[in-house]
Amino acid sequence: MDYKLSGNPVPLKSYTIATDAFGRGEDFDSQTDSYPRVQMGRLRRMLDNFYLAHGGENRLYIAPSKYEIILEPNIEISDDSENLIGKSISQKASEPIASEPETVAALAKPTVESRAGSRWPILILVSAIALVLVGLLGYSLWPNKPADEIAYPRVLLDLPKSGAGNSGSELSEVIGNQLVRGMSGFDRIRIFDAGSEPVEGFDYAIRLRFMDAEAGQIELRLLEEDSGEILWSREISTEDTDALVLAIDKAIISLVGDYGEIAQTEMSKVGNDFSAGYPCLLQFDMYNRYREPEKLAPLRNCMRKSVQRFPKDVYLLSMVAFAQNMTQSVDTKAEEKGAGMALARRAEALDHASAGANFAVAQSAFFVGDCITGLAWGKKAVKLNPLNSRISGYLGLYLIACNHPDGEAYAVRALQMDANADMSIAAAVALQMLKRGDAEDAKNMSLEYMASSPRYEPSLELTYMLSMAMLNDKKEARRSWKILATRYGLPEATAPREVLGRWILSPLVIEEAMKIIERTKMLEE
Repeated sequence: MDYKLSGNPVPLKSYTIATDAFGRGEDFDSQTDSYPRVQMGRLRRMLDNFYLAHGGENRLYIAPSKYEIILEPNIEISDDSENLIGKSISQKASEPIASEPETVAALAKPTVESRAGSRWPILILVSAIALVLVGLLGYSLWPNKPADEIAYPRVLLDLPKSGAGNSGSELSEVIGNQLVRGMSGFDRIRIFDAGSEPVEGFDYAIRLRFMDAEAGQIELRLLEEDSGEILWSREISTEDTDALVLAIDKAIISLVGDYGEIAQTEMSKVGNDFSAGYPCLLQFDMYNRYREPEKLAPLRNCMRKSVQRFPKDVYLLSMVAFAQNMTQSVDTKAEEKGAGMALARRAEALDHASAGANFAVAQSAFFVGDCITGLAWGKKAVKLNPLNSRISGYLGLYLIACNHPDGEAYAVRALQMDANADMSIAAAVALQMLKRGDAEDAKNMSLEYMASSPRYEPSLELTYMLSMAMLNDKKEARRSWKILATRYGLPEATAPREVLGRWILSPLVIEEAMKIIERTKMLEE
């Protein structure tokens, strides 16, 4: 507060916060110690939640990747939850889409002149900061989530205590920083550090154990709090720094990714529960992966209820935008156009630093064929969370459909980093092989990933049948097509475009598949 009121023209940096507020030494390095950044991120989220819940003419705001608290007019977001699924809420079909992420972000930020004209700034600033500091203390000690927030899994990061001059403790701190940075990019979990705050009521714990200091081996474990069961463990060598960083990144993906260990454990519990909030989001993940038709009606119902109950949840709004785009891809009523983009913009306005919200904007652009806008927002989303295979993989999928040269690289990296990546990403790479004429490689890749999947993978079945058609085995291609149509309850004579629309998310991918179907005449006897 003193720094802000002093009028110092130099922007506040993490080094100043670390040394002046948190007692770090002069050798503090923000590249290896993320504690100030993590705490400011928590404060930013608390401020957003407070003003969303209580409103007010003005508010305190901390811009993403910044450390300065500013006073600005409060932006009220529309709460028209009746129109969130299946109908456009604010954006006209003809409204142009911004070509750069900063353009949309600017819509939620007032100008410098508007901030300067705010009334009684010092009084608001002093009283609000005091309120925030009290709230921060209460938040860190409170064991349960407020009733108006989605109960995402609470994950405790439990690392060995640090000690001066102890190389193992220093390594523990470095690994801890990497874990916090990587996991904080996933909106679907809440991370707590056992070493910096008392935490109760957590669901899972991630523990680090030094197995053999001389051999340079560590072990990461994931434990379920209720049962104490070890759900996952991995031994990692610390001798090669680059290899260690890569191994920790892969561990983060395996633990907290969209289909990681925590998500799979939670999915195993959800069963037929379509309750509003987290159970509904898990059901959406399963539907998105397997396209089971019987889940569609209850899923739409629970997502509508979820938005009515949790209208300010960024991750939920991002997923509902995704669902709206899926609906629009098979039901192109004029009044529905732009609904996905409106929802995505709403999510991004609530949290500019959310990778999921930024990618929702990208995805909405791709769904209407705007590859330039999709690429701009997609690259920003990947930068915010490079470990989310759904983001990087789907960006690759959409760029492949846009004939962009970087598409395959994004998709391949997602597959290399995440053993549980969405199989439609593998199908996108196989489709790219087909476009190059490598039908045999596409067939082998489709069969390989189909064999590793516990359920049917319609996108891979598609690339398999297209491969067989290009290899001139039209009999096998037609057989696979009939099986696929029957599984979705469609008559054998259903138009190919309608069948494809049941599980392919991108209209551009549908067009590529239709070109092969028409060129090979695979459905003609």
